[in-house]
Amino acid sequence: MKHRLLAVAMVGILGAGGCETTSTSEAAPATSTAADRPGQSDRLLAQALKADQPGCSAAVGSDGTVVWSGARGVADIATGRPLTTTSVFDIASVSKQFTATAVLLLAGAGELALTDPVSKYVPGLPEWARTVTVDHLLHHTSGIADYTHLLTAAGHALTEPATQRQALDAIAGAPRPSPGAFAYSNSNYVLLAEVVAAASGQPLPQFLQARVFRPLRLAMTLAPAAHGPQTAVPYTMLPDRTWQPAGSAWTQIGDGSIQTTPSELVRWADNYRTAAVGGDALRRARLDRAVPTGLPDGSKYGAGITVHPDGTLSHEGGWAGYATLFGITADRHTAIAVSCNAAEADIAAVATGLRDIWTR
Repeated sequence: MKHRLLAVAMVGILGAGGCETTSTSEAAPATSTAADRPGQSDRLLAQALKADQPGCSAAVGSDGTVVWSGARGVADIATGRPLTTTSVFDIASVSKQFTATAVLLLAGAGELALTDPVSKYVPGLPEWARTVTVDHLLHHTSGIADYTHLLTAAGHALTEPATQRQALDAIAGAPRPSPGAFAYSNSNYVLLAEVVAAASGQPLPQFLQARVFRPLRLAMTLAPAAHGPQTAVPYTMLPDRTWQPAGSAWTQIGDGSIQTTPSELVRWADNYRTAAVGGDALRRARLDRAVPTGLPDGSKYGAGITVHPDGTLSHEGGWAGYATLFGITADRHTAIAVSCNAAEADIAAVATGLRDIWTR
């Protein structure tokens, strides 16, 4: 389903322990010198991915500079177009950190308060919206049912158009939520897109362009179901092991749908270190109110980002054939991003292999 945490969740991929994978690919060496890291990274992609199938693009950043990038696989089976480091992916739930950034920028400017009820910004919701706050939405503690389940249960296939309005109507018709414990739900971030628009007077895509992407010179757009000349076509593997184009006609915003490359993601990651956009107040607000996820790894969920006990940050995203893993080291100097155009691609092997090469 849309933007769910991946089954191959990269729990702290940049931490000392990392996560184990079931990949059949050979493990990367435990230690690496700066000189041989690019070559090892190239070999890792060759080991983990096949050149004639949908695959992955990946990048490593150091203090905002891309120090390595690579890609292996096919971006479009029909034309034979290969994946490259400029191939564009829908990064799904990895987008949530940008929606959270928009909310925190508005809060820092006094244009909204995290304690404000959702009803202040989103009309048409039931009475419970007066007890659910913006902060509940940010940290997935609202208890609101996931609209993706609601729309699917109502018969909306991913190949059929489903709009932001339809998602909001589904949320309004859901059972009364019980705010409190962490429960990941895409509905929270769809509602935050509406909060940003109401508080700022700008739709979320335009707000992000003006206040985040353009100032940081990031080649990113928030554009659901977008297809351009550099877009990697998403695929799913059929039982006979042939590939079928995937994708979705749904057009919700807030919970996902940013289109970009891994190289741009690792450039963005440096804002967690420099706070060039948002300053120290935003940097603190991302993490200060993080709530326990209840997972055995002891992780917490901040404002659109997972915080691990060792200080590393990460997020996963998966949607309609796309998968992305994103992580930042505890010292905030190194970032890794991997995007694939098939959920079956061994994204965990690539991500953890790059971690071993670049952080040990």
